[in-house]
Amino acid sequence: MSDLIISVFRSEAAAFAAGEQLAALQQAAGTEPEDIVVVSRSAAGRITVNQSIDLASGAPLGGGGWGVMIGLMFLDGRKPKPESQGLAAQLVAAGLDRTFLDDVVQSLKKGGAAVGMRVRLLGKERVMAKLDSLQGSPRTYWTRLDARTEEALTDIMGQIPQAALSRPHDLPAD
Repeated sequence: MSDLIISVFRSEAAAFAAGEQLAALQQAAGTEPEDIVVVSRSAAGRITVNQSIDLASGAPLGGGGWGVMIGLMFLDGRKPKPESQGLAAQLVAAGLDRTFLDDVVQSLKKGGAAVGMRVRLLGKERVMAKLDSLQGSPRTYWTRLDARTEEALTDIMGQIPQAALSRPHDLPAD
């Protein structure tokens, strides 16, 4: 089991600073690095996904899967309908909490950015405390991922081409 934590900021600079603070927290704790991703929405509504990378190899931390998964959450801003096959509906069908998904997607305004990570070893309380201490008045959301939901989301990640996990992402929102 793990927690999915996303903190939304009014500016991209504040979200990147938060991502650096989370990376420093992981390093100080000596835990296995997790994906940390900054998702920003331009004034035109375009979504950009920036993942944390291993400075030695240039590869995304954690393989990039969870960073891309968090980024995907922002691409389909529609509320999932039971009969829908859209991305948001697939994430809810996988077990992601519908209210969490709706709140996170609706909170990212044009010109804003969010930092997100899946937390296992570091602990939700430590991450939430760090985010609460940051400047920029973040709005923080979290949800618990049970084993079944993690497995279903991992299956969705398995459908993402490997090439998409290893480069910056600049995607049009709907």
